[in-house]
Amino acid sequence: MATAHAADAPAPRPGCQANAWNLDPARFDLLLTALREMKELEFQGFETNIRFLQPQLERAAETRTRLEAMGLEFVGAHTSLPEYEKAGPESAGAAVAKLAGEARQFGARALVVSHAGLSPTGEFSEQAIAAKARALDLAGRRAADAGLVLAYHNHQPEFRNGAAEESALVRRTDPKLVWLMFDIGHAWLAYPEAIAFFEAHHARVYGLHVRDFHNRVSVPLGEGEFPLRKLADAIRETGWHGWLIDEEERPDEPDKPGKRATGPSRRTMKTVFGV
Repeated sequence: MATAHAADAPAPRPGCQANAWNLDPARFDLLLTALREMKELEFQGFETNIRFLQPQLERAAETRTRLEAMGLEFVGAHTSLPEYEKAGPESAGAAVAKLAGEARQFGARALVVSHAGLSPTGEFSEQAIAAKARALDLAGRRAADAGLVLAYHNHQPEFRNGAAEESALVRRTDPKLVWLMFDIGHAWLAYPEAIAFFEAHHARVYGLHVRDFHNRVSVPLGEGEFPLRKLADAIRETGWHGWLIDEEERPDEPDKPGKRATGPSRRTMKTVFGV
């Protein structure tokens, strides 16, 4: 019965991170161009760093109208988790509330936060993990107060040492307040069992960032070694139907690939994931 239920579940929705394009906070038109090209590629939603929208706050209503006219759902506004270690949890929570309020004005459904891993080796103290979990729970509460989901975006350190940090965060944070924007590409580079982690915790996953790598260098989906078909099988078997987000970030490339990478990746998403 569980298998039949999973087979009948809705399919994931295809989304795209705007960081595949050359963007500038002072050039809102560049973000609109990226969204237009995403729509042409038949993506259904987008994610972008909130800093590319903050200069538009004085005309937020007009900006939201222009974003919605693109026909894409604003999946999430990405930002960094405030420095709770230095500012204290309450000050960090207030900063999250402000950011969530800004993101809501532009129509975002979620506030996506990332933060440095507690250790590059995945080894950390009880005090450190407890503080981070408390900070995320408080951030999740402040985001919920603003009407948004809070989703934590990982990098590689959270999955080192057998996914020690990410596993601890899943155990220690409130599932009603803290979701995962699970970057399974970053996770896989540090922890080969990342797909098994997804299967175990798929109910906490708001969105999946999918990437591909050839010799650990980012390439469009389907051109590297990441086990995309194994992930597709896991998605079908679990019945997960969140946002499947193509991330073509190229931090070391001064000229971002845009459609040169997202176009081939979108075709692969259709072939492998059926979305």
